[in-house]
Amino acid sequence: MGAPKNHAKAGGRKAGVPNKMTRTVKETLQYAFEMMQTKPKVNLVEWGEKNPTDFYKLVQKLIPQAIDATISGTDGGPIKNEMTVRFVSGSD
Repeated sequence: MGAPKNHAKAGGRKAGVPNKMTRTVKETLQYAFEMMQTKPKVNLVEWGEKNPTDFYKLVQKLIPQAIDATISGTDGGPIKNEMTVRFVSGSD
């Protein structure tokens, strides 16, 4: 049986900290990727140029899915919008 709802966390790693295996796998893949880029037959740039759709599908996986951001104007105030409408006759 699991822990009761709304209980305090009791142990484990802190939220957001990847486990050692995930970190090791990512580091190993990054190293292999860097080594492969020196070989013309497996160069990612070349592959991306030949397969742009598949390349961008991979790239989009690296972009954060949610961004927590606040946009404000000068000195943290509201953003000011200004619009000018100009009417011109069609006979000019």
